[in-house]
Amino acid sequence: MSLAARVVHRIRSERGYTLIEMLVVIVILSLVLGGLTTVFVRGSAAELDLNRKFTAQQQARLALSRFRVDAHCATAAQAQTIGTYPGVKLNVTNCYTAATTVSWCAVQVTTTPIRYQLWRSTATSNICASSDTTRVMIADYLTSSSVFTTANVPQYGLQTISVSFQVSSNAASTTKDVYVLSDAIVARNSARCLSTSANWVSASSSCTVVSVP
Repeated sequence: MSLAARVVHRIRSERGYTLIEMLVVIVILSLVLGGLTTVFVRGSAAELDLNRKFTAQQQARLALSRFRVDAHCATAAQAQTIGTYPGVKLNVTNCYTAATTVSWCAVQVTTTPIRYQLWRSTATSNICASSDTTRVMIADYLTSSSVFTTANVPQYGLQTISVSFQVSSNAASTTKDVYVLSDAIVARNSARCLSTSANWVSASSSCTVVSVP
């Protein structure tokens, strides 16, 4: 048999893949690729969720540090509803030349899940509203509007502002993975309570919170 005849014979004797074999290979390959895709997608989602958590918690820590600067400087502080937003007003007349009052507001941005943003404003009207050109967002992903609390001042004490930042970036529920950052900050420039209506040792005389307009 000549060389050409042997080559033709060899080519004709080779068998290819049947349709069933090709379908089986395609199914197996689809299962493998589908599993790998799921792993990569879940890994990317977990990384994104972790980044959101880190950002939200870092913002809360920085917000507390920024608020502490304003509070330490304040001569008076009052937790109140500012326009339609819960928050606190600080009298900073002795600290800043450009502003006499600094307002911190918890502004709701979504309802499902509940999400608030923390804004700082030096405006005297439309405070923390969208038309307020002085407002600056300080923190995001807060789950509660009960951020600031002021109470009567104990005798011989200074004004104190209680702060509670509850943060969660969980897109499904704000009751999970909540990071809580709390503190009690003294307004160092506030007037000391000198009420003498009761004895310091045995009674709990207090001064009322000074109104901050």
